[in-house]
Amino acid sequence: MMKELKAYLGVALVIIGALLLIVGYMAGFTSSNLFLLGGFILILVGAVTHIKQLKKSEKY
Repeated sequence: MMKELKAYLGVALVIIGALLLIVGYMAGFTSSNLFLLGGFILILVGAVTHIKQLKKSEKY
């Protein structure tokens, strides 16, 4: 079960980062860089994690 969840960790981080940016914008936290930086880091880490997971699962 943990292996199945690990496969979607990167995608989940990207979605959480995007939701953080959307909620921060809707709540009016546009003057604070903390939400922007947090969302950016989550999206970046999620994308890198997803790419590594895809490369690891491919068989050449």
